[in-house]
Amino acid sequence: MKKAFAVPLALLLLTGCSLTPDYQRPQVGTMQGWSATQTQQSPSIIASNWWSTFQSDELDALMAQALESNTDLRAGLQRIEQARASLKIAGATLLPSVSGSAGSSRSKSNPTTGSNSYATSLSTGVSVSYELDLFGTNRAVISAAESGYQGSIFDQEALKLAMMGDVASGYFTLANLRERLKIADTNLTNAREVLRIIEARVREGTESDLELAQQKSAVSSSEASRASLVESLSNAENALAVLLGQVPQSLDVERKNLDTLNIPAIAAGQPSELLERRPDLLSAEAKLKAANADIGAARAAFYPSISLGLGNSLSLAGFGDPSSTVLSLASSIAAPIFTGGRLDGGLDKASARQLELVETYHGNVLSAFQEVEDAMSAVKAAQMRETALENAMQQSRRAYQLSKSLYDAGSIDYQTLLDTQKAQLSAEDAHAQTRLARLNAAVNLYRALGGGWNS
Repeated sequence: MKKAFAVPLALLLLTGCSLTPDYQRPQVGTMQGWSATQTQQSPSIIASNWWSTFQSDELDALMAQALESNTDLRAGLQRIEQARASLKIAGATLLPSVSGSAGSSRSKSNPTTGSNSYATSLSTGVSVSYELDLFGTNRAVISAAESGYQGSIFDQEALKLAMMGDVASGYFTLANLRERLKIADTNLTNAREVLRIIEARVREGTESDLELAQQKSAVSSSEASRASLVESLSNAENALAVLLGQVPQSLDVERKNLDTLNIPAIAAGQPSELLERRPDLLSAEAKLKAANADIGAARAAFYPSISLGLGNSLSLAGFGDPSSTVLSLASSIAAPIFTGGRLDGGLDKASARQLELVETYHGNVLSAFQEVEDAMSAVKAAQMRETALENAMQQSRRAYQLSKSLYDAGSIDYQTLLDTQKAQLSAEDAHAQTRLARLNAAVNLYRALGGGWNS
């Protein structure tokens, strides 16, 4: 009977048990497919360098620089190292702890006889201690640290994805502002030419001061709009420089417009794929796994802990004297008896934290689905707007040229010319901005789908 009991007891001491609940990913309802569809389909696997689909060598170079020099990414790498160190610290609890000691002393005595005597003693020792992880406390702590380490990697990937999206959007915005500034300069030149004509007619008496004042106001408004564009352009250059890890006003970008950039067709895949493709969702799940392990540690705190110790010491009374060796083996057990509710509170807190993260995970998944839907709708709407605004821009240019010729011939009044002039500026500026909207919609869709990273 004693032998039959000793076998499972020995196995328990060697392997222990775990009080951590089995982890299961929360059930989240997913859609059968996306409501928005693409007219063209690209390969279902998004490349890790997804920004190359815009076909800009300059953008590729900026991305490479940002991935290497962005300060947020470099700080994120150190957070990963911190999580790795925490995992190493947690893992040490499953290994024995070995420590050594050494000491020496020399004493002098002067008895009443008047003769001095000296005594020297030396000692050295090694001790080994080990805590039996019978109920999985240390393993639960290690599991939580492993999840924290994985979560830090996922957080870094999410940060990288956001940064790459910011660099792409910043690059497109910079080029768009330069294009809009060129449009503003062209229209300002036209407005000043019309002002010159009106001033000549006022001198000749064929126009009134009212038309002159109106055109001067139009020129001043154009100059003010141009000043705002110049400010926005400077801000965009500085923002992009910081993303690249450079000081402001040190950026060198050649692109002047968005004309030659390719706008890719992006296949969104299935909604369920987001759970494995988006690093922010995987980070949220890693936090959930860590909280699950914390429940196991909180449960194990109710049970006893056993520690084993082994010590070996050597002592010498003096040089050349006989030595003595002491070998000791000790064990201790500690069990909670009354903690005033501390252990119950710890378990309740860990359980509530786990349930909180379940709900957070649900919310993150739903938000991810929404972001993809919104991004796909934006891609489709921006494409339709660009087609319509391109036609509007062509017609507004034609209308302005016709009205200018008719005004020069005296066939229409000044107000009609002014209206067509404003319409042309508005149409050209709107068309330039909708091109930017299409590119940014593609960037946002890449980000919503998790980019090209896959766990």
